[in-house]
Amino acid sequence: MSLPDVVLQAFYAYDQLRDAVYLIDPASGRILLSNRSGCQQLGLSQAQLSQQTVFSLQRDVVDLEHWHAIVAAIREVPDYIFCGRHVRADGSEFSVEVLSHLVTWGGQEYLLSQVRDLQRRDAVEQQLRSREPLLNFALNEATDGMWDWNIATNDVFFSPQLKRMLGYGPYEMKPQLSSWENSLHPHDHPHVMEAIRAHIHGQCSAYQAEYRIATRNGQYLWVRDRGRVCLTDDEGRALRMVGMVLDISEQKQLEQRLLALASHDDLTGLLNRRAGYDQFEQQLQLAGRYHTPLSVALLDIDHFKRINDQYGHQQGDQVLQRVAELLTSRLRRTDILMRWGGEEFLLLMPHTHLMDGHHLCQQLCQQLADEHWSHSAEAVTLSIGLTSVQPGGGNIAELVHHADQALYRAKAAGRNRIVVAE
Repeated sequence: MSLPDVVLQAFYAYDQLRDAVYLIDPASGRILLSNRSGCQQLGLSQAQLSQQTVFSLQRDVVDLEHWHAIVAAIREVPDYIFCGRHVRADGSEFSVEVLSHLVTWGGQEYLLSQVRDLQRRDAVEQQLRSREPLLNFALNEATDGMWDWNIATNDVFFSPQLKRMLGYGPYEMKPQLSSWENSLHPHDHPHVMEAIRAHIHGQCSAYQAEYRIATRNGQYLWVRDRGRVCLTDDEGRALRMVGMVLDISEQKQLEQRLLALASHDDLTGLLNRRAGYDQFEQQLQLAGRYHTPLSVALLDIDHFKRINDQYGHQQGDQVLQRVAELLTSRLRRTDILMRWGGEEFLLLMPHTHLMDGHHLCQQLCQQLADEHWSHSAEAVTLSIGLTSVQPGGGNIAELVHHADQALYRAKAAGRNRIVVAE
């Protein structure tokens, strides 16, 4: 975007200001022009700045969609203020307060932003906080946000840190309980509101909950929220409650990865034997409680040792992975497939009679027969031992024993077949 002379002449007047001033393309977020203070603030030349966008300079603008939402807010709020962090040429960050509004020069719309470096103000605030050790401790613990709820009116103060965490500017997010409550994930809403209710009515000494909350762009963050009633009336009824919110999204992602590693087989991605036992026990109890059928199949890849010996263990691993994919693609949503060990898989088929289980196992065998196997012109086949829960129930050891005996007979009879347990 080339800038008309009228824009350049008007903009150079800002060179006398101590605050940084930027001219930005509202559509793309590209930096078009900066005054002298803006270049000094970021440690960039005018030419270097013209190659930058708000995404590379502003740490708290996530993507183009987020940027367009901010521009839309600026259209609605005159002299829109946004607090965030800018990034210098050396990679260091500093806090800023950005005053923005849309202007039209020469028939073209621009975004004009005045940026104030808050480092000096932050330093003064830090000195003030250091005079109050208890307050300083609380503020340091509330690294991602604080809230203060007037229970009688449902007015809530949301700290700038909390708003920034959720992608809002300092003057957005209405100071009402509904602004927060409506952002809760629907699955988490009941237990969070119950935890608050229990504390307000004196059933627990403090409020604490982990839940998902929607950001401005619709994504969900995992947070840990803690609070306590700090003011009551003469009869002990809660009047005011304050709390702190901590972003724990990275911790939750790590927990989920560790849980997946602990319960799933690394090679095939299926449930491993330990996690499979838990599923097996659960399905067995459900079948006994509601008197529903449950079929169980033990599947073994035929001549798998020959594949490893002839083509190598890497090729053998690829065959295992592909078999798991093919079997999974044919199964129903209620079926549970797990890697039982080596080249063996265990299949649970809830609500399935023995005849229907046999039919499904035939489909699985056909699925492998239709596959083109890169390691050999010879198809990969399965030997399957099939059994089901009998009236009166049974236990895992008995069912696996019956399926294993049937599998042994399938192999002895020439493999590539399904045998039902006697």
